[in-house]
Amino acid sequence: MPQIIFQTQTKKFAAEFNQCLTAQMIQKSLPFAGMVNLWGDEIYIDIGVQASDLHATLDVNVCDIGYRHEEKRLCIFFGKTPSSVTDKPVPAFPVVVIGKILCPPEELKIIKAGESIRIAVQEDRPLTPDPSSSSRKLTQAEIDALVKKLLAEKAAKASK
Repeated sequence: MPQIIFQTQTKKFAAEFNQCLTAQMIQKSLPFAGMVNLWGDEIYIDIGVQASDLHATLDVNVCDIGYRHEEKRLCIFFGKTPSSVTDKPVPAFPVVVIGKILCPPEELKIIKAGESIRIAVQEDRPLTPDPSSSSRKLTQAEIDALVKKLLAEKAAKASK
């Protein structure tokens, strides 16, 4: 699956979702914008998406991203939570583990409650022309890729 980008006012970090049904349902609903909430070393964001709660668990690890079905929220575990008895995070309620962050967890400690956050699928880098050949024509494969991307963006905007 493609990388997911989380962007706050103080930090930008990437994550990868796994292949579970819940992760797929949430990824199809991206992008989201919301507000950061903290519970110990857990960031949670209300996303308003109803997704599957199949395989919900209290067994999570540092760097896991979970989905809490009842509140329709994403939870990012980067350390101890108020329910922890060791250094391992323990969610307040069962979550479906849908992915992992791709940065060192201690880097998330700079994020503060109340910051705005945006969650989106990493966009492909735009094709940049080779400076040595400013008159270069696009190949058919490049044209096809651009058309496919534009149609997907148009469909995503129309479904909102």
